Amino acid sequence: MDIQPVTIVGGGITGLTLAQALWQHDYPWTIYEARSEKAYDGGAALAMAPNAMGILRRLGLAEAITDAGSRIDHYLFVTPSGLPLKSISLPKISGAWNESSWAVPRSHILRTLAAQLPPDQLHYQHPVTEIRTQGTDIRLTIQGGESVLTPLVIGADGAHSQVRDSLWTNLKPPQYQGFVAIRGVAEVDLPTKCQHAVIQVWGGAGEFGFSPLGKGKVYWFATLPWNDVENPPAAEQFYHHFHRWFDPIGSLMRTTMPEEILIHPIFDRLEAFPVPESPVTLIGDAAHLMTPNTGQGACQGMVDAFVLAQELNSSRDAHRALMRYRERRLESALTVARRSHRLGQLIHLPMPAWIKMSILRAIPTSVVLSTMKKVVGDPQSLEGRQVILPGQL
Repeated sequence: MDIQPVTIVGGGITGLTLAQALWQHDYPWTIYEARSEKAYDGGAALAMAPNAMGILRRLGLAEAITDAGSRIDHYLFVTPSGLPLKSISLPKISGAWNESSWAVPRSHILRTLAAQLPPDQLHYQHPVTEIRTQGTDIRLTIQGGESVLTPLVIGADGAHSQVRDSLWTNLKPPQYQGFVAIRGVAEVDLPTKCQHAVIQVWGGAGEFGFSPLGKGKVYWFATLPWNDVENPPAAEQFYHHFHRWFDPIGSLMRTTMPEEILIHPIFDRLEAFPVPESPVTLIGDAAHLMTPNTGQGACQGMVDAFVLAQELNSSRDAHRALMRYRERRLESALTVARRSHRLGQLIHLPMPAWIKMSILRAIPTSVVLSTMKKVVGDPQSLEGRQVILPGQL
């Protein structure tokens, strides 16, 4: 059986990571991305936990990615008035990954991954409008009328995946979780005590967090319970709610340029996609959309991409490779998604802030660390797969 070229629908972090892992082993691939390359700019920041950094290390990109970020050594939970509640040492969650946690601009991650790839295989502004099976292949229709027949499709097209919705029509859509997130990047110098730390506050309604993001920049985020998913709150409404919390929360929000602010209702989708009959699979948010509460959305997608590339690189049977990938990754990632779901529900329970703070104080630090280690996982899940280059088949 010949090598079957991979068509990747979606050129976000997960799709680009898959392309990197395939390209480094001369496995043929093509990406169709709906957005323009300009869309890679902005997007605030992402947590690169030890599992994501382990993938980047294996791809030879760890140093290039962290050049623009900040290493995060501690997770500090505080009260809305700034009093300390609990401190978590993040190096303790790394385990066998032996990697640090980082906060990195999303745009830098995307551009670093894309810069290493041959540009003629990255097709921007090519939204896929129709996907259907045709014999043993998949036919994609691109906006504008272009048609592509391909033997193998990977849906890396995010929360509202066209691939998923076209080929698994009985799956439930992403479910709104009852809260809205705001994210931004401010140009502020944090005090020394806040360097290399994520500061997080749980209030009676919502949460606020911030961390350094390279020299002279701060990434901040907040969430608010909100019933009307069609009409999310404006930035001013978030500011009105949070600005009385301890300094520098108000100043971070007020000094952030409007173009650096993103507001999104939060969805997740915890249902496994069935075993496919066609030569297609899903990775990242398309497969297991999760809330941001564990900081693992992009990280789990990167692990998906690496494992799928392993399977494709090591097998002459593409169908078996897709099955093996699904067996190795889907339930593991959904377990993380369910943990993130529960944490998001806890944070947004309608109860006084002092009760939430009491709950947080009562949870032993060892339990928090153990849970975070389970979320990050173990690199042994990546080992032991023989990689066969196409020329060796």
